Amino acid sequence: MRAFRFRLDRVLDWYEKRYQEEENRVAQCLVALTQVRESIARLQAERVRVESDVVARATLHARDLVALGRYRLGAKRRESELNIERERRESALTQQRQRAQEARRRLKLLEKLRERRFSEFLYAENREIESLAAEAYTARWSQR
Repeated sequence: MRAFRFRLDRVLDWYEKRYQEEENRVAQCLVALTQVRESIARLQAERVRVESDVVARATLHARDLVALGRYRLGAKRRESELNIERERRESALTQQRQRAQEARRRLKLLEKLRERRFSEFLYAENREIESLAAEAYTARWSQR
């Protein structure tokens, strides 16, 4: 009996590697998005803490209020920048997920083709074995 050999095994291996690369890129995008979201959360928590510290003081000086106003403006600007970055990262993640999904679709298509070819190979092998068995039986029967 001969061994099964799928002619597109190298292509299948390449598709598997490509799919793994795309999935790794999805993971990297998720990490980057998580980092931006954490930065936004830290900034918001810092804003609340700074504002409560200033408001909790027994005496407020004009310079404290001016500094708080400047801090608020800077924090709002930084939060706006982070939100733009978050949107950019979310968009990149969506695009990368689509690329990974396409790579997975191509991989599954080739895997199904391999399975079909293997089934055809098994069918042909079984037919050949049946044919040989029938020939052996007939030869033995004709000897009697």
